[in-house]
Amino acid sequence: MEYKMTDEKWNAIKLYLNNVWNNPNKYPDKATIISLSDEEMTQLFTKKRLELVRLIRNKKPNNATKLSKLAGRRLSAVMRDLELLQKFSIVQLEKKGKNIRPKVTTEILILPLVKLEAKKLEEIKAMA
Repeated sequence: MEYKMTDEKWNAIKLYLNNVWNNPNKYPDKATIISLSDEEMTQLFTKKRLELVRLIRNKKPNNATKLSKLAGRRLSAVMRDLELLQKFSIVQLEKKGKNIRPKVTTEILILPLVKLEAKKLEEIKAMA
């Protein structure tokens, strides 16, 4: 399958990034930028983990047990995947009593394919 960047997709990305740039306080938790090696990327984003994210987003299960049933997987395997996704701020696990409710915490995930250098916001603004 070949990925095609359409004008619609690119315009949506530019609009979102422009909104973040102009109103950073409104968007602190809606986007996540993760810089990973190729090996880390393929280990983190498996088909089963991406399926969990989609199920959480679309079906909104009340707890991890319901999510494991929706995914047709063992609860222990689902929890292991959820805990890893939580470490990267992709999902959040809300504990209420004995229940653990998974929630997708990011709307946009940015995966740079080049090595990033840390820069201060002032340096970035000067480049713009």
